[in-house]
Amino acid sequence: MLDFFFIRDEQPRSSDQLSPAGGIAYEEFINSQEASVIDNYLDYYGDFRWSSQLVRQKRALLTPAVEAAIPNLASILKQAFAAECGLIAFGD
Repeated sequence: MLDFFFIRDEQPRSSDQLSPAGGIAYEEFINSQEASVIDNYLDYYGDFRWSSQLVRQKRALLTPAVEAAIPNLASILKQAFAAECGLIAFGD
């Protein structure tokens, strides 16, 4: 599972005050890469961070067809967009 947490742009990565946003399975990760929502160089088992600006850009990519292919990530992006924050992901 690739777990996402909401994080403010000014918040340090090591903050203990991260709110869980949800997670995605490997298949959805691959679908997200195919839809160009997640960059191909990112690893499912790695960690990465998206600023609020990057969340806005990725939110703009969510067409109905893309949302159908990546429902969990689409929901996470919409929530982060509404909260005006970024996301940090941790692979396990």
